[in-house]
Amino acid sequence: MSANGIDTGLKLEGQTIDLVLLEPAHKGELAAVLHNDAIWEFTWRKITSLEQAEALVDEALRGRAGGTQLPFAVIEKKTGQVVGTTRIADINQTHRNAEIGYSWLSPRVWRTSVNTECKRLLLAHCFERLGTLRVQFSISHFNVRSQRAVERIGAVQEGVLRRARIKPDGSVHDVLLYSILDTEWPAVKERLDGLLRKKYD
Repeated sequence: MSANGIDTGLKLEGQTIDLVLLEPAHKGELAAVLHNDAIWEFTWRKITSLEQAEALVDEALRGRAGGTQLPFAVIEKKTGQVVGTTRIADINQTHRNAEIGYSWLSPRVWRTSVNTECKRLLLAHCFERLGTLRVQFSISHFNVRSQRAVERIGAVQEGVLRRARIKPDGSVHDVLLYSILDTEWPAVKERLDGLLRKKYD
């Protein structure tokens, strides 16, 4: 346990992946995964060099050190490889809410169980261990794939932050806000478990 109360050995274990609290040792492998144009096509970020990818990992590590974020490396069980990252961010202990996001996965694991398992593990940690009342997702309006993914598991769209993000090329993105409440978590958990059983078994 570190000084800010975060369990430094935290690992969330799934069927095909483990989520391991991000460490500096993950930087090289994770940056190599994130240096892929396909990951950033529908986001407001633009990562075009390995150095930018490394800076993104450094940013996540600073967030962890500050105690308001739990960034994870996504480890594929069958290979032991880092296949992406995801994060519990903006943890507010006073109001008991948080955001799940910063989920960037190798295209190699798109359309597999990995993203669904990530959401299942993170949401369970938020609602069952952190005592969270509300978990938020914020998604670019261009990123229809991610919108459909959170809608599929039962997240409710709350609104739109209009013209909220600017890409380096000058294009402006609206941001759609979704949430899941603690009272909705049992139904969402059942839906996630059903998806994992039916679609990926």
